[in-house]
Amino acid sequence: MKQKSVFLFSLFLLLTLRSFAQKTRQAEWQQRVNYKIDVTLDDQQHILRGFETMEYINNSPSVIEEIYIHIWPNAYKNNQTGFAKQQLENGETDFYYSKEEDKGYIDSLDFFINGKGTSWSFDPAQIDIVKILLNKPLKTGESCTISTPFLVKIPKVFSRLGHDKQTYNITQWYPKPAVFDVNGWNPIPYLNQGEFYSEFGSFDVNITLPKNYIIAATGVLLTKVEEEFRNDKGKNTGVIENTYIKTPNKTVHFFQDSIHDFAWFASKNFGIMKSNIVVQGKNIETFVYSQKEKDFTEENMEAIKTALVYYSNNAGLYPYSHATVVKSELKAGGGMEYPMITVCDILNREVIIHEVGHNWFYGILGSNERRYPWMDESINSFFEAESMKPTEAAKTKNAKKQSFLLNLNDYSMELMAINAMRTNQAQAVGLHSAEYTNLNYGTMVYGKGALIFKHLQAYLGEEMLKKCFNAYYEAFKFKHPLPDDMQTVFENVSGKKLDWFFQTLVQGNDKIDYKIRASKSKNNSITLTAKKSSLGLPFPIGIYSGKTKIGTRWIEKEPITITGDSVKTISKFEIDPEMAIMDIDRKNNQVNTKGLFKTWTNPGIKLFTRPDNKPNRELYVLPMLGYNIHNGFLAGVAFHNWGFPQRKLEYMLAPMWGFKTNTINGYANVSYKITPKKLFQSVDLGVNNASFAYKPYSETYTYYRTKGYVNFNLKPKTLRSSRRNKIQLAYTNVASRWLEKYSETVQPNALSIQEINYRFGKISFSHSNTREIDPYSVGLSLEGGGYTNTDSLYLKPGLEFNFFKSYNKKKKGFSIRAFCGTFYSKTGFDNGLFMYRLGSKNGAFDYGMDQTLMGRGAESGLWSRNITPGEDNMKILGTMGNFTKPFLSLNVNSTLPGKIPFRPYLDLCFNNNDLFNESLIYTAGICLPLIPEIFIVYFPLTQSKYITDTQAQKGNDITNFKQRICFTLVLNEFEPHKLFKRIKLF
Repeated sequence: MKQKSVFLFSLFLLLTLRSFAQKTRQAEWQQRVNYKIDVTLDDQQHILRGFETMEYINNSPSVIEEIYIHIWPNAYKNNQTGFAKQQLENGETDFYYSKEEDKGYIDSLDFFINGKGTSWSFDPAQIDIVKILLNKPLKTGESCTISTPFLVKIPKVFSRLGHDKQTYNITQWYPKPAVFDVNGWNPIPYLNQGEFYSEFGSFDVNITLPKNYIIAATGVLLTKVEEEFRNDKGKNTGVIENTYIKTPNKTVHFFQDSIHDFAWFASKNFGIMKSNIVVQGKNIETFVYSQKEKDFTEENMEAIKTALVYYSNNAGLYPYSHATVVKSELKAGGGMEYPMITVCDILNREVIIHEVGHNWFYGILGSNERRYPWMDESINSFFEAESMKPTEAAKTKNAKKQSFLLNLNDYSMELMAINAMRTNQAQAVGLHSAEYTNLNYGTMVYGKGALIFKHLQAYLGEEMLKKCFNAYYEAFKFKHPLPDDMQTVFENVSGKKLDWFFQTLVQGNDKIDYKIRASKSKNNSITLTAKKSSLGLPFPIGIYSGKTKIGTRWIEKEPITITGDSVKTISKFEIDPEMAIMDIDRKNNQVNTKGLFKTWTNPGIKLFTRPDNKPNRELYVLPMLGYNIHNGFLAGVAFHNWGFPQRKLEYMLAPMWGFKTNTINGYANVSYKITPKKLFQSVDLGVNNASFAYKPYSETYTYYRTKGYVNFNLKPKTLRSSRRNKIQLAYTNVASRWLEKYSETVQPNALSIQEINYRFGKISFSHSNTREIDPYSVGLSLEGGGYTNTDSLYLKPGLEFNFFKSYNKKKKGFSIRAFCGTFYSKTGFDNGLFMYRLGSKNGAFDYGMDQTLMGRGAESGLWSRNITPGEDNMKILGTMGNFTKPFLSLNVNSTLPGKIPFRPYLDLCFNNNDLFNESLIYTAGICLPLIPEIFIVYFPLTQSKYITDTQAQKGNDITNFKQRICFTLVLNEFEPHKLFKRIKLF
């Protein structure tokens, strides 16, 4: 046990802590692996049977005594693998709930070194890694031959490797040595989020499969008969042959040198579109494979050619004989690249260019994409966007459409990145791929990563950046460059120090906000200074005379002084007028040389809203319509600044006219977000005001609710963590006034009360774990307050627990909620409004006015059945009385098998209150979630005698099933500002 513990600890250091000691400049030497693989596809059992021989050449100065081997099909073996765990963390449950027969694995391994058996073992932490002990040390310049049989049970498509009936994606499928480089061994488990790092070498592969399959693969096809068959059968697209009739086999031979992976795809229904292109004098064949005729378009073929031309010209010449795109099932993004071939789940210009483009930074340069995803994905996303820019000559409708789509994609990515930075959810571009949240892997690596290269291009210029990439490509093709290698090349070629890019923009995670603070004119000179937050990054400033830009200056040090007679004509300075660099707030990017509001830009009023990434200062107007039974129909307008990305300061003023009461009602809210670097993820402050009519008694009142709050969202250990902790402080003041002009009486008839004033404060702490399987939350609260100008103070502690137990089915399980609480107050005062009470509320006892209701306090009609469950969460029409002593409620509901939408529920309340003659009160029935968590209809089937008797005393006969039906409708979720905050662009 001790030896195993030491090994596990060492492995932990190797796989996790080693990243902090990574060398970031690659060695001059490089290992090489030459593969000979023979494999047979069994399309009846979805099995590969193969034999592999690897020549491993040690070019390092180190003596090697062991070799780590990736056996990545084992990632699909069970729910304990790195792949399976990451999928759950990302909220993906298809694999977790999959059937055993749909999973996959690799076995029948038996490693030999130079023909002799050797000792090998599975990694105790990751079953898709093995370690082979060499029979004798492998010295510098020596080689050894590793051989093994293997069997792969092909899973259904859950990620990259898999089958969709009898269409096969055979990727990451054979035993493969890990890379040994300047940092030593790089053994990595298979992950869906996070790609690969493999040694270069040659592949000699023979694939045996049924004769009626079309096969597409990495490498050059050397079987002439197969080439003829492909050319013939490839014309018959969409002929459905997904049958399991055994067919005679054929063997197809492929070979390729200077690659680090080999993938192949096979289907009986593939059609083929073939073309070719000559790039810099080199002929390159291009292919599209698909089972759908609609995919064989000139646009798709032209997308392949666009990538080949643009990347060859701006990075380096494509070295291989063909570039192939396969349309097939994929569950790892829209596309996935392999040397010379890529598989796409969808085919369009953007996806094809992106995936074919990976041949350069993933395939030819072979970066460590698991550790440095930006060295492939960020650069490739930048190249993709640049390659899609229409030329001046391209004036066709299609070019304009493509330009719009390109701009929309770039725009969306920029907005997402800005939103992440504003809300403290951003991560550095230069992280390990497994450290990103599921959303940030796209937003930061693809989106922000491409945008920072746009900044570098703006700074260096297009031609200089092209020279940098050309030199980088020529220096490191087939050599696994690391970050410092790239920086060195770029600095040597450009002659500029680029720490600001490679360290600050790539490795840093500071908010990027450029600001002009002042413009001073004296003696024909203007001095510009900037507030902090520019992080020492170079940025362009446009110089304007009137509305005409007369020049641009790149600012690398501040302040700067502009002198000369032309100063008199300068009217404005603007940071980054071309919007070529990332900036989370452009409203502080301009300064006028004259005028009262020197930093205000294009103020105006706009309808609805706009994306917030421009310098314009705008007020948005949103028409508002509403209804409740007291005010009747309401109409008004909201003046607000809601938008996306979220702003630090947000406000909304929404006056609405109630046509029934002839009164002005509505909302007035303001919030402010603080994003500190330590302790808290964010601190949210705000004040929410609302005013509407309601009936606390028999007469109509208008309430004026003011709620101030501070939410402290504690920083999690990592952003990928599903655990969150939150502290909330809130203070509510409610002042209600009798609506005399709407009343038929001279005085309100309930104790002649013309005003109802009270206030209360609440402090709460919540801990939640939103993990995909068995999520839970715990909340602790303490509320205190009372009526204004009276000594009626109360205290109201509560403890709540929520748990969802997942069944072995997706989105299936039962939930249980437990709540216990009690109430303390001075005797002699009526605090019934604030007390815990048995039974659901119809809004009359929502004393914080937190719910948006159509019929607050309605006693008849449809809206009287709109319940707002209280702390006891009993689904009962009406209230049964107050709890004067501690109580405990349990609420349970469960999903049903299959697609049955109904859910049975059971509510229990344990109490020792004098008012109730039953210590256990219950109700049970079925509910129908029409809109989960928002609109749910309840059908109570049985309930305690106490409930029936109490309602009968009130004159309500609920022995009739129809009379017990009720529903919850959480209209708060449809409030515009909440909808804005849930915007997701992908």
